[in-house]
Amino acid sequence: MTISKLRALATTPAHNRRKSTRIAFHAFLKHVLPRRGRSGARHDYLLQRDDIGIRLADGHDNIDQVGMLVTRMYRSRGYLVPVSEASPSDWIRRVTLEACYKNRTVGTLTVNLGTSEGLQAEALYGEEIVEFRRAGARPCEFTRLALDAEECSKEALACLFHLGYIFAYRIHRASDVFVEVNPRHALFYRRKLGFAQIGAQKVCPRVNAPAVLLHKRLDVVAAELARLGGVRTPENKSFYALGLSPAEESGLVRSIEHLLAESGLALDARTQGRDAPRHAIADLAHSA
Repeated sequence: MTISKLRALATTPAHNRRKSTRIAFHAFLKHVLPRRGRSGARHDYLLQRDDIGIRLADGHDNIDQVGMLVTRMYRSRGYLVPVSEASPSDWIRRVTLEACYKNRTVGTLTVNLGTSEGLQAEALYGEEIVEFRRAGARPCEFTRLALDAEECSKEALACLFHLGYIFAYRIHRASDVFVEVNPRHALFYRRKLGFAQIGAQKVCPRVNAPAVLLHKRLDVVAAELARLGGVRTPENKSFYALGLSPAEESGLVRSIEHLLAESGLALDARTQGRDAPRHAIADLAHSA
């Protein structure tokens, strides 16, 4: 697997890079990821493996492609298409990943750290999630998962989840992840990813379909990935074997954190009463 190198902002004056910590995370990474080469091919993937690439859906073209995939996949299953109502100040707390096969969008996943109104899942499962908040958890959710079943391989799905984990846990320092899924998909999350069901089946009004709430601690995911991630052996039948190795994951995280520090985005992260590392960016939307 080759992880695309992240370029430093060598040509941008430092005072311009530091003038506002309110800059959206996607917009920031858009400027530091490698650009198109002379051939015109895109080289902005965070992660590449053969014909599979994972990148941030940060530009209008990418967002349109992701939106069309979500609409097509949801409608094919008879779901309503959920509409995002997040305000601009909430955008920094959402990271949308786009999986591509031969530069075509075949999958997407959004990591939601929570808007001013909390997680989307709290509309239906507020009582379940508030117990974690009371215990000091920093919850996030994986949402708007959509896959082109004909072209999105298990490997692409594994890479989507691994990148989602990196942004949720390694970058934003969330502690627990929740997933609101149709009951017929819950078995995959439980068997392959070790999620536990903590919310009874209800009808989700956003998509007009049944849903259950699943949960997993992200430190447990971290331990499993450290042991099984990217290990391609006959004995390792874990879904994590299709993801990154610990060395590849650490290299990508270091590159992102270095660029955050270089840009000044990590220098004044206010945590609103939470104890978080200086480099955490989850609450930069509230910084002065």
